[in-house]
Amino acid sequence: MNIQLIIQWMLSVLVPAIIIELFRRTINQRGAKLSYHLSHFTAHLVNPTPQQNPGQVAPAPVQPFWLNSVVLTLTNNGNAAAHNIEISHPRAPNNIRLNPEVEHQIIPQAGGGRLVIKIPTIAPKETIEISYLFPAVSNWDDLLGYIRSDDGLAKKINMNLLRVFPMGFNFTVLGFCLLGIIFLGVIIWWFYPPFVYFLQKLIAFPR
Repeated sequence: MNIQLIIQWMLSVLVPAIIIELFRRTINQRGAKLSYHLSHFTAHLVNPTPQQNPGQVAPAPVQPFWLNSVVLTLTNNGNAAAHNIEISHPRAPNNIRLNPEVEHQIIPQAGGGRLVIKIPTIAPKETIEISYLFPAVSNWDDLLGYIRSDDGLAKKINMNLLRVFPMGFNFTVLGFCLLGIIFLGVIIWWFYPPFVYFLQKLIAFPR
């Protein structure tokens, strides 16, 4: 059997297969993969309404004040649990709420009003939302310092609203991707002979 035909066939099959395998390993990387994103910071002007009981002197008016809110979404995209998660805050927010209410500790740190939230573990594909309520700050970077676990620092990702397509559309896109892989194999099959011919001429070119 022609050895060049065997190599041509192997390249047209193996190259797409290697690309698919590298892509699969990238997606299914072993271990925990913590990532997080922050929602938009929202400022709320609060106008308290003083309560007045009948027959009593009218209470003094209460000055309005600003409160800010933000939501931190923490997700483990890996296929193993993340352990000993720490979320550091250079300035302690006034109010913190976790959803769902997983086991956690809120530990104030010495000096500067720092605060650390410690979560023992986050399961694979688990998502935790942490809601913050705090007064006006001069620097938004003072709210969040770092997020880390035993596997290292969490990755910050930028998020945007994404439409959820029906399954029929997703299968159609998957079909086109598979056709693209097959087409890549066909391209390698057809371009292998001229590539070998060009390479031979390049090697034999007098110097």
